[in-house]
Amino acid sequence: MTGIFIVLEGIDGSGKSTMCSLVAEALGSLGRRAVATCEPTGGPVGSLIRAGAAGASPAAEALLFAADRAIHSREIRGLLDGGSDVVCDRYVASSVAYQSSAPGEGAPDAGWIMEINRPGAIAPDATFLLDLDPEVGMGRIGARGERSRFEDAEYLRRVRAAYLGMAAEDPSVAVLDASRPKRELLGEIMERIRGII
Repeated sequence: MTGIFIVLEGIDGSGKSTMCSLVAEALGSLGRRAVATCEPTGGPVGSLIRAGAAGASPAAEALLFAADRAIHSREIRGLLDGGSDVVCDRYVASSVAYQSSAPGEGAPDAGWIMEINRPGAIAPDATFLLDLDPEVGMGRIGARGERSRFEDAEYLRRVRAAYLGMAAEDPSVAVLDASRPKRELLGEIMERIRGII
């Protein structure tokens, strides 16, 4: 049996990390093997990204994300082939939304970002865009006491618009209101997942 590949997308503060863990846990309660993972990874390339290695260049950053994703996708494919479900916090759409919306000059084109990811990426069985007003997301981030250079309200507005634009062109992406209570959101995600398992 091959596992299913589920991706959670959304701006910072939308609850992806929490929901990723909850979805994996819910799949486990259905008797399935499920692995929660995220991007950037904790591997060598992902660690460079997390350390801000390419912060000055959105194009270089997009290439690093694509490299990290190519390695990660090989690991994901192995898990899927072994019968495990994989729930991933961010995937290709995240690179497109964030890097193509980068402030200043030199933001790479969305089409180019998709193309550099094409050789290594896996098509998800289900993608959920956890949609949230950037101001709400910023409030959640502030409450956690965390802040990264990506967490700027105007930037997140552009990222959100990019996400919604991609979702409008891809009917397989489920856009969900991430301002709702976690359990309600989880219930809707699991209802949709049950339709594909």
